[in-house]
Amino acid sequence: MRSLLPIAVATAALSCALGSQESQDRAPTWEQLAAHETPEWFKDAKFGIFIHWGVYSVPSFCDTSTYSEWYQHWLDTNAHGGLERKFHAENYGEDFAYRDFAPMFRAEMWSPADWASIFRRAGARYVVLTSKHHDGFCLWPSEVASEVRGYDWNSVATGPRRDLVGELTEAVRAEGLEMGLYYSFMEWHNPLYDEDRTAYVTRVMRPQIEELISRYAPTVFWPDGEWNHPDTLWQGRETLDWIYRNHPAADRLAVNDRWGKGLRGQVGDFSTTEYGSLGNADGTMREEVIFEECRGIGHSFAFNRAEGYDVYDTRDESVRRLIETIGRGGNLLLDIGPTADGRIPLIMVDRLFAIGRWLERNGDAIYGTTASPFRKTPWGAATTKGDQLFLHVYDWAEDKTLFVPGLQNPIRSARLLHDPKKRPVPFTRDARGVTFDLSGRLPDEHATVLALQLDGAPRVDARILPADDGSLTLTALDAEIDGKTLRVEQARSPGEADWKDNLGYWANKDDVARFGPFALPAGRYRIELDHAVKPGEGGGTLELRIGGATHQVEITEPTGGWQTYAILDAGVVTIGEGASELFLEAQARRIELAALANLRSIRLVPVR
Repeated sequence: MRSLLPIAVATAALSCALGSQESQDRAPTWEQLAAHETPEWFKDAKFGIFIHWGVYSVPSFCDTSTYSEWYQHWLDTNAHGGLERKFHAENYGEDFAYRDFAPMFRAEMWSPADWASIFRRAGARYVVLTSKHHDGFCLWPSEVASEVRGYDWNSVATGPRRDLVGELTEAVRAEGLEMGLYYSFMEWHNPLYDEDRTAYVTRVMRPQIEELISRYAPTVFWPDGEWNHPDTLWQGRETLDWIYRNHPAADRLAVNDRWGKGLRGQVGDFSTTEYGSLGNADGTMREEVIFEECRGIGHSFAFNRAEGYDVYDTRDESVRRLIETIGRGGNLLLDIGPTADGRIPLIMVDRLFAIGRWLERNGDAIYGTTASPFRKTPWGAATTKGDQLFLHVYDWAEDKTLFVPGLQNPIRSARLLHDPKKRPVPFTRDARGVTFDLSGRLPDEHATVLALQLDGAPRVDARILPADDGSLTLTALDAEIDGKTLRVEQARSPGEADWKDNLGYWANKDDVARFGPFALPAGRYRIELDHAVKPGEGGGTLELRIGGATHQVEITEPTGGWQTYAILDAGVVTIGEGASELFLEAQARRIELAALANLRSIRLVPVR
């Protein structure tokens, strides 16, 4: 095949290749780069807006299980049973090239000021725009993007004929928000990338990154597309070192962890999860830096016209997803996918405004907070700020009480954040925890925040304690799961009004559920399992391990269905001193049917 590289480019690439090892040897180590501190504003911000917008926003179509910004790749690979190719042929023609979408990406309805106003009203504190996704199309006047391809491939040369990055940066900052930029390392259909990736990094990638930093000074830099190659190819350490040394406000800059194959969770100023997945080989993540969860309001990041109403999060889900992410100690980067003409779909605006209205009343329980001190909060979530504890309550008990186990601090005051009268909430305390009386109070929309002023930082005994009769109940929400298919699900049994949690999809023999820590005296206990088994599809043997004892639990009789629950008397086990954890694991043989059982709870009842 004839080389597509101009002679000058090829010569520069050769020179770079000869000097690249020397450059890498001089670059700081990842440990040295870790000396850069994550800025306080980023740790306190908690809520950002992600924007996927580009040429892919014209077709805005793909299978609803995935991302529409990958449209070009789905065409190339004939993915999803040919769904995207069929759509493309029927609507644009088989000979219509992806590059032909660029003039159709016109942004004729776009108002950057309107976007920025929406983000502020949503309560977001920062914004991250895709300056260039994997298709290589640049939303700023990158001359090299067009030069290396031989056709116009940036938003100033074609399509909108506007510097989208520059205009949005100005508008976002005018609203008092921080501005960040996403940048993809890899590129599809780039001849230089395909022929010589080292040359691509030097000729295209590094100059583009340096141009973005110098021209726009984003306070969040968000690389991506790194996963197939090591950081040595991407010149990750050299590039990040250049950014830290040349950014005009490096002390305010937050950079993510996507700098080379296998590095997610290990480098950068913050770690990134995506729909709950870290995306590295072993799932480990540094504890000393904050994480940021990114996800869409629907499933796709870019707008996908195939997504129906039910794919999108409800208002409740949108608000609670923010709460739960902050409760785990992270930030939420919530994505929107604008249309090609520059409008944010109204269902996305509606969800953003729902979050914003809730934050107007309850923002003190989000901004500047840290993670929950509790291991489990079945009534919702929790956040902390110094000696303040915020309890985010989703569902009120029928008796209008809220029980908070293990809280040891004296409580100076308790009130509901949405109550304009700031009336104190009464409470009582016993050995197991604190009970708050919410009678006469109305819940807030989406989540009610009970704000506690404590005597010092929250101190919580995270152990699960026995009831007054000495029995210990371990629920599905108390389980830590290690495995491939086993997970917590919500279901409603026939005749039940409320949805309840259970461990489901126990279809893999290697999956283990661990319950604890708990406090349980030594003695003999009867084992009761609240379980469900469908005839002909479930059953098997569970091994229960607790306090040095091992017990086999035989699940042989169906209960009538996967959501028809019954109590199984699984025998008696003798537990020794110091028992604090219980393990449930399928026997070594393969689970031959659909699943072993659905499990709501395990109850250990003392035998007198």
